[in-house]
Amino acid sequence: MVKVQNGIASREPVPAFLFGLLPESLADLSWTDPTLGVQDCAWWPEEDVSGELGTNKKWGAEVLTLDAERQVVLVSRKQVAMTAAEKAAREALIQAEITAAFEQAIQARLNEAAIAARYDSIATAVSYAEEPAVPKFQNDGKAFRAWRSLVWAYAYEQLAAVKAGERTQPTVEGFLLELPELELPV
Repeated sequence: MVKVQNGIASREPVPAFLFGLLPESLADLSWTDPTLGVQDCAWWPEEDVSGELGTNKKWGAEVLTLDAERQVVLVSRKQVAMTAAEKAAREALIQAEITAAFEQAIQARLNEAAIAARYDSIATAVSYAEEPAVPKFQNDGKAFRAWRSLVWAYAYEQLAAVKAGERTQPTVEGFLLELPELELPV
């Protein structure tokens, strides 16, 4: 909702004492108590007419235009070019989000394999690697530890290859299929 007063639209929040009123009631507040100070005001819904944001653009200043016939405020935001620093920051954020998505999927894959082998997580399975009391658990722990290292080494090697342009970025699902296989002792 955008405040309209004396034919001018401005971004001011609806006062708390008007909360709960229907938009139709906010469109004309001449009925309110004069001591509230809003008799010459209205809050109209807004309609964004800015269009699609262009490539390497950001939203700049906005222009609020009254459509009195429909009692709507038309919001048109200007598009301005992103600076080189903004583009770099956006790209860094995108890459960080992509990397995080791959890392989370890989970590989930490691944990799923450990759970399938009846351990709580990969961390629990690896914790048995130096525990000689039960040879089966120790051998499993060593296998999980080695596998975890191979998986992360491969993942970061491939991430570097993507960043260097040496390979295209795979899908998360496709990449999980490329990971080294777990080989548990019999």
